[in-house]
Amino acid sequence: MTMPAAYRQATEARRELIARYLQDGMRIVGIKIALTSPDAQTRLGTDRPIWGWLTDTMEIPDGAVIDAAQGSRLRAEAELVFELGDDIAGPGITRRDVLDATAAIRPGIELPARAERAPALAADLIMRNAMAAHFLVGDALADWRRLDLSLLGVVMEVNGEPASSGCPATVLGHPADAIAAVANDLARQESGTLSAGQLVFTGGITPAVALLPAMTVNANFCHLGRVSLSVAAHPPSEVDT
Repeated sequence: MTMPAAYRQATEARRELIARYLQDGMRIVGIKIALTSPDAQTRLGTDRPIWGWLTDTMEIPDGAVIDAAQGSRLRAEAELVFELGDDIAGPGITRRDVLDATAAIRPGIELPARAERAPALAADLIMRNAMAAHFLVGDALADWRRLDLSLLGVVMEVNGEPASSGCPATVLGHPADAIAAVANDLARQESGTLSAGQLVFTGGITPAVALLPAMTVNANFCHLGRVSLSVAAHPPSEVDT
């Protein structure tokens, strides 16, 4: 199977998955971007980022405690989150268009599913909706235009100890560039748009943390504040809502 055919098949599989979500009463509330580093793209045989759709049922509150069984299936990534104030319809979208359409910036942690077997190609990730599973966001900052978003530092803490740090420049040089790339591909491949009110998780800033029982993860963003979650020591039942 050629790569273009593989991509078409993977995109159709994702479309069918999302259709089932909608039939089950879920709402699309945003999008997550993946493969935002050259190394990750090269490893999975692509030259561009990909995306997965986020639903309302995937969101958990900031500070939530999830059970140990749930946590064992998830990873945690600190990400800069754009809250859109206007639609973004490609192709031809630039960084400036993305920034103009952004109403607020939020700190976030994305919790992608852990794969039993690492995806070999980008198409594998596409058909799995980029491993989207859960996410949480912190308070919105409306007065963000005074900030250089590419240089906002973030420190990831595990059980109160610094584990890693980074800045959004690791996301294709600027996270708005990642959104522009996805908006343009979304228009070309699916005649789709990003909509006002949606949240856009722009890609991991720090290495993913595999969640373990009795673990607390904090993502501390310069100027944006902290967002966190914990994993229970023993498995009660479901994600705490």
